[in-house]
Amino acid sequence: MGAVASGGPPPADRYGEGTLANTAPTDARRLVLLQRLLDPETRRILTALHIRPHWRCLELGAGLGSIARWLGVQCPQGRVVATDLDVGSLEGTVGPRVEVLRHDVTTEGFPTGSFDLIHARMLLVGLSTRDTVLARAADWLAPGGWLVVEEPDTFPIDSSPYPAFRRAIQAVDQLAARELGVATRWARGLPEYLRAAGLVDLGLSVTVQHAGNGAGANEFWRVFLTQLGPELRGAGLLTETELAAALDLFDDPGFVDAAHATVSAWGRRPTFSAGSGHRIRPGARSPGTRPTGAQSAGR
Repeated sequence: MGAVASGGPPPADRYGEGTLANTAPTDARRLVLLQRLLDPETRRILTALHIRPHWRCLELGAGLGSIARWLGVQCPQGRVVATDLDVGSLEGTVGPRVEVLRHDVTTEGFPTGSFDLIHARMLLVGLSTRDTVLARAADWLAPGGWLVVEEPDTFPIDSSPYPAFRRAIQAVDQLAARELGVATRWARGLPEYLRAAGLVDLGLSVTVQHAGNGAGANEFWRVFLTQLGPELRGAGLLTETELAAALDLFDDPGFVDAAHATVSAWGRRPTFSAGSGHRIRPGARSPGTRPTGAQSAGR
């Protein structure tokens, strides 16, 4: 997950300190598990865009750099830029084809038309200026370029038949909103936000992650709840008994439940100039055709 921020203190102060700091030992494990959980679907979506070897790519909030590193392999003749507020986990790990840039997406930008592909994952929900940042990112696209945004949404937990698990995840939601300004229900509207930013050929994929019974999200939520335990208790959002009851479920062979969803949406910058009806010549860097077969739910 990339660095997140909201109003108040500078972004680095909000995410770069405390339990969720990238430098916290427990957060490194959480990020590895999250990367392992999300990368297959991300790669599937990006592959469906028919990535070309010469594309210029931007990975916003690159985290540990797995997708930036993968894009570097896909685009050996192009350019891949990986950004984050804390680039300590990126430097020396993403390969020679990837440029690492310390970058605050809320205040720093790129020239119009700089990239053929921009990807952001688990980043915008934590920004108080998320809608503005999304619109600015759309402007950084070259004509025909793609913007892919993937964000978490915890709507599956609302109907959970496990009160202890439901209570714990909802407590995490409340803590994230209070401490980091995270909008955990914002992602549901991503296609509309992309349309409002002027993008076309919209696509949507909603992947529901489940915990229990050896599921991929099982260890992630165990680590995350353990990591946040002191803050959840300190904020009065969860008692020690409630936290223990939720953690015990992960060792119950009969437990399996939908935990959270990842909403992935994408759109393309038009190759026609607004209001003129004239095609803008995309040249050799045009990202090609609209992806097919990638609009799905529950994958």
